[in-house]
Amino acid sequence: MSDPQRHDSAVAFCCDRNYFHLALFMVWKIAHYNPHRRFDFVISSRDDLELPEWARALGVILHRTGDLPEHAEIGRFFGSLAPLYRLTLVRELGQRYRRILYLDCDMFVEGGDISRLLDVDIGTHAIGAVLDAPFFYTPNYRAKEFVIAGFPAHPYVNTGLQLIDTRAYAEQEVERRSFDICKTHPKAVVFTDQSLTNLALRGDFAFLAPCWNWQMNSRFPMMPWRYPVFLRHFIGRVKPDKELRGHLEARFNEAYRHFCETLLPEALPLIAPPCNPMPVAIGDLSQMFMKHVLGTGIMREMLKRFSDPYKAET
Repeated sequence: MSDPQRHDSAVAFCCDRNYFHLALFMVWKIAHYNPHRRFDFVISSRDDLELPEWARALGVILHRTGDLPEHAEIGRFFGSLAPLYRLTLVRELGQRYRRILYLDCDMFVEGGDISRLLDVDIGTHAIGAVLDAPFFYTPNYRAKEFVIAGFPAHPYVNTGLQLIDTRAYAEQEVERRSFDICKTHPKAVVFTDQSLTNLALRGDFAFLAPCWNWQMNSRFPMMPWRYPVFLRHFIGRVKPDKELRGHLEARFNEAYRHFCETLLPEALPLIAPPCNPMPVAIGDLSQMFMKHVLGTGIMREMLKRFSDPYKAET
């Protein structure tokens, strides 16, 4: 990392070459919505990647992730160790940045002041994050990892977005504690780094508003009609760049196609063609409606709980 430091905070992505085009898409979208940004862009990888000229003009920094502990193999996810790179960000970049906003690459930016988010007060916590999706539709949810490990129920976050205070993260040894789970509770590692960090911290997070990591795209597609969403996270196997069956709004696939056609043509073959444009079937609409009605109670309380997107619950 020889580039001169320009900011004391960063938005960081961790990926291998398979997700590099998605990381670049995120950079492009965030830069558009944050023209006066006060943060750097960092893409961390162990692969040999090359930035297109427009990304270099934005000052994107490529960082080579260091070695992972041998016992980290238990956290390999769909053949890749890339999700674990985020655990090393503070050790490798913490001397440069006081705050790091880690983001998964399978997200879609629709707004929000990222510079302001990076300054949100998270108290003494090392991480601010959004509760995992089941908390928004399942009463008294207990994560599978806690069941397997024999731990009581704790708040459990989706680590696809992490607002990291680098000093607190280092002082609280979050990296070491997370990787130690690979040795102490290997059977409980269900979702790679997400399992590791949640098992290590057991609810010791600051909780951010769900608009920063909106995970209910398929379950509650009508909620954002009234609730402004800043960052959509396409959890699970349905991704907008690969969507073929119309489970997601067509505009997402179109945005990826437009991006690749204009700024990253070599990645266009990786993007699925547009889905069938015919109207949504009545049966599918009925299922959407029923899920919406059944989820209204819990969702209403959650949205009241996190009414200000720039305040964390500490």
